[in-house]
Amino acid sequence: MPYLNVNQVESALSAAAGPPNELITQLITLPNPTWEGRTCRAIKIASGSGPGRPGVYFIGGVHAREWGSSDILISVIQQLTQAYRNNTGITLGGKSFTAAQIQRIVNSLDIFVFPQVNPDGRNYSMTVDPMWRKNRRPAPPSNPTCPGVDINRNYDFLWNYPAHFHPSAPIVNSQNPCDYQVYVGPSAASEPETQNVVSMFDNHPNIRFFVDIHSYSELILYGWGDDQEQTTDPAMNFRNPAFDGQRGLENDAAYREYIDGDNEALSITLGNRMRDAIQAVRGRGYTVQQSFDLYPTAGTSTDYADSRHFVTPGTEEVLAFTIEWGSPSNPTPFHPPYSEMGNIIQEVTAGLLEFCLRIVDAQAVFVHFVTAQNISGTFPCTTYIDHPLTNGNPNAILFVTHNWNPLGLPSAKGQFNNHPVGVWYAQGRQQWGIFNEDEAAMVEGVAFNVSVYS
Repeated sequence: MPYLNVNQVESALSAAAGPPNELITQLITLPNPTWEGRTCRAIKIASGSGPGRPGVYFIGGVHAREWGSSDILISVIQQLTQAYRNNTGITLGGKSFTAAQIQRIVNSLDIFVFPQVNPDGRNYSMTVDPMWRKNRRPAPPSNPTCPGVDINRNYDFLWNYPAHFHPSAPIVNSQNPCDYQVYVGPSAASEPETQNVVSMFDNHPNIRFFVDIHSYSELILYGWGDDQEQTTDPAMNFRNPAFDGQRGLENDAAYREYIDGDNEALSITLGNRMRDAIQAVRGRGYTVQQSFDLYPTAGTSTDYADSRHFVTPGTEEVLAFTIEWGSPSNPTPFHPPYSEMGNIIQEVTAGLLEFCLRIVDAQAVFVHFVTAQNISGTFPCTTYIDHPLTNGNPNAILFVTHNWNPLGLPSAKGQFNNHPVGVWYAQGRQQWGIFNEDEAAMVEGVAFNVSVYS
């Protein structure tokens, strides 16, 4: 079986959104035609609706030569909808998902899949230049033989990288339109393909998890791509111009990008879950690492997704990942022989389904609890959580938000009447508890939202 061409990807997407899947799918037409006039579409897979449903967003086909990314996401769509409709499980090599797990995924999540972000580039790569990476933006008059922009350097995150990065930073970006690989474009989010990806975030504000599918290297990347991460100084961040000219150097003390420590831990946990599911298929070992560890970048989709809630308060916090599928030992690593690509499709499909399943598990403990009394006095001032997923589970990751504060970040350090709220594991009781870190009263009748990742 050959790789799907541009029209076949769109046909498969339209077919998946029609009978007999019409009750659980919705075809979404993106607002911006490509430079060559193509219309792009995404699909939503979900059964049910209501507040609090997290959105999970997968994109692929960003870089033209990475042919298998679109095929992977079409496979995910087809297998997930068919298994849900028939109430069956999915087996991918040595990794299996039960029918009940598939039902939980579709019944609990809004899954958005945009499998072919860059159809113009894909078509050019498949018919003219197999190594073409960019889109097909017409060449500027000043460089009439240099078309195209790297979509994954065009997002509005430190896009004007010379102003933000250290002059010696080995950043993989270029302002030269004739750069064959990583030209950033004439302005941030200038490209219709970039704008289409962004529009999904804007129009579906419940999206909280994002995966961009690329090749190659057998990597699962999380977190920031502009610099190494730190969890102690929130003021040291991409919005702070005091640090311009200092980003992008490894192992220096001048700058590191701030990330909430709980989000970093959760990102690693979810990355490890994907890694383990991929390995179970046929034994291939993917590496989980921070995005910066590959090389420093600006203007990428994942950094943009991670940054949205900082730039626009009130928007959902997003945890973003990149999967780099495929081994560098493949003779043509960006488009290996399809017999091998079929194995890769199984691996990455398993990783993405496991990713969804772990997110469902996180939502399974969405507890409204009430304090038993007006608690005041000395530490720990604790109200305990009694739930089978947390009792006796000191390795669970908990996020607590006071339910009167809907804009509170999903963090173990939420806020209650301007007092920090923390969690701790009481070894003697074998239970997790919520306490007021300022040792102030927690008024009787106050409720909290608790999400648990076990």
